[in-house]
Amino acid sequence: MLELIHLTRTYGDVVAVNDVSLTVNRGEFFCLLGSSGCGKTTILRMVAGFEQRTSGQILLNGRDVAGDPPYRRDVNTVFQSYALFPNMTVFDNVGYGLRISRCGRSEIVQRVSEALAMVGLSGLEDRRPDQLSGGQQQRVALARALVNRPSILLLDEPLSALDKKIAEQTRIELAELQRRLGITFIYVTHNQTEALALADRVAVMHNGVIEQCGPPSEVYEHPQTRFVADFIGSMNFLEGEVVSTRQAGCRVRLANRWDVEIDKTTSLTPGTRALFCLRPEQIRLSLLPPRDFENGIPAVLRRKVYEGDATLYLLELSTGQQITVSQNNYIARVARDFYDRDQEYLLVWSRTSGEAIRA
Repeated sequence: MLELIHLTRTYGDVVAVNDVSLTVNRGEFFCLLGSSGCGKTTILRMVAGFEQRTSGQILLNGRDVAGDPPYRRDVNTVFQSYALFPNMTVFDNVGYGLRISRCGRSEIVQRVSEALAMVGLSGLEDRRPDQLSGGQQQRVALARALVNRPSILLLDEPLSALDKKIAEQTRIELAELQRRLGITFIYVTHNQTEALALADRVAVMHNGVIEQCGPPSEVYEHPQTRFVADFIGSMNFLEGEVVSTRQAGCRVRLANRWDVEIDKTTSLTPGTRALFCLRPEQIRLSLLPPRDFENGIPAVLRRKVYEGDATLYLLELSTGQQITVSQNNYIARVARDFYDRDQEYLLVWSRTSGEAIRA
């Protein structure tokens, strides 16, 4: 439905978006994820028509719209600030675009009522923005965008102004609404949890380029670059070298001391410097040697941090490097009180866990 081809945006010597190409499918919930200044909002603004491309193409349903003004593009935007008119009622805010388009009164009433029902705000038509909660204001902005029935809805950090609990509830409502309507959503955020929870596919951006694009589980479990591995969730990094490869895996020597097996296909060749990436929740502490399908290296427990649903263990390798392990307190409630500080344990993980990437 949307295709970006070698899209670039520069501001003088600053390259905000650098030769980005991607496709978004009809009915997809697509997320652009990255830290501030990575170029994700600039892409959104170019798709909306608020920013002009420096080079490249923006194809909507096969037609290049890069030269069209915003009002001629079949897209609508929900802004981070919501941009509601404070002197207008909810009804007038939502119906503003329809009035500009000179729709008839009866059509406006019908479509505004439908849009407010979609977002669960029926009955609040006569209130003004300052009489609504933050979550309700966000839904008014969403209804105003939906009332025009766009092919694509662009959302620029729409939950960032909400507190944690309201944002979590609104996130669930937003996902359900998108599934029900089948409208294509392109969602910009710096929040990894939002991206993983909402999106069908996630594009992780860094310094104006897309580092990796794929389903949330793929991006989280199989990061292709150090930035992606480090940006999404928590990660332990161990430096090493690929010793050997086989059809479905490889052996990596960590810190010139420990050989670990990885049961995953890899493009790395023997002798390549590598980073072994292992998430804290993939590791467990043990006094027993690893089994045939596991890896294990020794470490000394230095600190335990109770976090309610989980306990965080900070351990030190003989090289001095710190390793973080996270264990669910319900699953490992006995073990939580068993491990003592300054004692040596084995860090154990499955051979299918972790990822080796080029250093």
